Amino acid sequence: MTKQIKYKSLIWLDLTNPTKEEIASLPDNFKVHPLIKEELRHPSPRPKIDLYDEAIHLVLHFPNENSTNKNDSPNQTNHQEVDFVLGQNFLITAHYEEIQPLEEFAKILEASEGWGRREGKNLHAGYLFYYIIRQLYESLEPGLHFINNNLKRAEQKVFGGQQEKMVKTLADINRYLLDFRWTLKDHEEILQSLEAATKEFYGNTFGYHMRSITGDYHKVMNSLENNEQSFKEIRAVNESMLSIKNNEIMKTLAVLAFIFLPATMIGTVFGMSGSDLNMPLIKSEFGFWWALGLMVVTAVISFLFVKFKKWL
Repeated sequence: MTKQIKYKSLIWLDLTNPTKEEIASLPDNFKVHPLIKEELRHPSPRPKIDLYDEAIHLVLHFPNENSTNKNDSPNQTNHQEVDFVLGQNFLITAHYEEIQPLEEFAKILEASEGWGRREGKNLHAGYLFYYIIRQLYESLEPGLHFINNNLKRAEQKVFGGQQEKMVKTLADINRYLLDFRWTLKDHEEILQSLEAATKEFYGNTFGYHMRSITGDYHKVMNSLENNEQSFKEIRAVNESMLSIKNNEIMKTLAVLAFIFLPATMIGTVFGMSGSDLNMPLIKSEFGFWWALGLMVVTAVISFLFVKFKKWL
C-alpha cells in the first residue's frame, strides 16, 4: 500500500509491505537507485546506511510496539524494520507491517499548516526524516514504562514472599530488555555515519538536527539501562531470598532427620530381630511397648537437644 503526502515542495511516500509493482512505479524524478529498489522489496537482517548520488538509503530496526503485550503471538517478531530513502525534496519510508508512529505523524503533517516554518526556504526532506525518527524514538517510551511498572510490581511481590512466582515474571522481563537492547544496539554507529552523510548531502546546518536525533536515542538507551540495572538488583534479591528460603527448608529437614534418626534405628533393630526369642525386651509380654517407649524417649531427648542448641 502506498500513501503519498505533499507538503510545500516536499513529497513523502509511505510504503507498507510494498509490492514489486509499487516499487517499480516510484516517480522517475526521485531517481531512486536500482539497488535501493531491490532492497526495498525484502526486509534487511541488519541496520545499514548507503550513500548514493541522489539519495541516502537507511535501514533501522525498532522494538515492536506490541512486543511487551501480554497477548504476544509466538510468531510475532520482536522488531519492526523501517527503510528510509532520503532525497533533496522527497522521503520514502518502507516497512512491512503497520507502524503506528508513522500513521500518527502522517495525520499531524496533513493537519499542520505551520510545520517546517522555522526551516523557511531551506526546507528539505532531511527535516521530514528528523521529525519522523524522533516520533519513532518517542514511541518506545510506553514500552519502557511498561517494563518499569512490571519491575515495580515484581519488587513488591519479591518482598511479599512470592519469590517462586517471580522467577517466570523476571525471565519475561529479561526477554523484553534483551529484545530492546539487541534491536537498538547498532543505532549509535548508524547515526554517526548518517551525521557524516547528511553533512555532505544537506550541508553543515543540518548537524544540529542530527545531534538532536542522537540525543533522543541516548535518552531511550539511558531509560533502558536504568531498567536493566533495576532488573539485575531485583533478580539478585529474589535469588538471595530463594536461597535463604531453600536453606531454611533444608535445615528443617536436617533437624527432623536428627530428631527421628535414633528412634528409626531402634525400630529397625527390633524390627529385624523381632522373631528372635532371645532378643531382650521382645520376648517379654510388654516388649512392644518397651520398644515404643524407648523410641519416644530418644526422640524427646533429641528434640530437647535441638531446642537447647536453638537449631529450630
